Amino acid sequence: MDQLNKSLTPVRFVDSQRVQSPAIKHDANLASCKAKLQGLVANLQANYAKWQMAQQRGTSLCYAIEARKTRCYDNADNGYFPEDLHMSCDKLAIITSIFVDIFTNTREILRQLRGLTLLAGITSNVIFYRTWKLTEYVSFTEELVKRYRQESMVKQHVMRNIAHSTSRAQLIAHTTKWEFPEHVDAYVNLVFLLLAEEVKP
Repeated sequence: MDQLNKSLTPVRFVDSQRVQSPAIKHDANLASCKAKLQGLVANLQANYAKWQMAQQRGTSLCYAIEARKTRCYDNADNGYFPEDLHMSCDKLAIITSIFVDIFTNTREILRQLRGLTLLAGITSNVIFYRTWKLTEYVSFTEELVKRYRQESMVKQHVMRNIAHSTSRAQLIAHTTKWEFPEHVDAYVNLVFLLLAEEVKP
């Protein structure tokens, strides 16, 4: 983690044409590696955009469940799991499955990035865009896979338990865990901003 933080420290970017190795234009293997890297990075960015959308939608559902459950506590006749709560819970389960899919997809991207590093061989130290080497893409994706896995486990826990909360405090705790992610946090967002700047044409 310390190594990743050091390697991804914000820097002043210079013109990419001057930083990028001239050999990329003339070496078919390097050109192929760059094309594959471009596709993998695009997939990483698309997955993160989907994660953010799912995060927002899930937060809204958690608040809806919290509000409905709170009303139940004031009316014992409704019980702790009213029938109209099922729809929100089913939607939250679907949202949670999206996080698992993103984790699985990102793990596959990591596998392909590692393979790309082997394909590049001794040229894996070539800078394809501005400042990152192939190994830095791998390091970031390794960290991202770990964070996605941890956060998706939190989401699954909330999804399975929020509707069965027996107190207002439990409801708030579950909603808070979802709304303020511990693992896919501001740091991840920052690195994606750096990544976008790194590969910007």
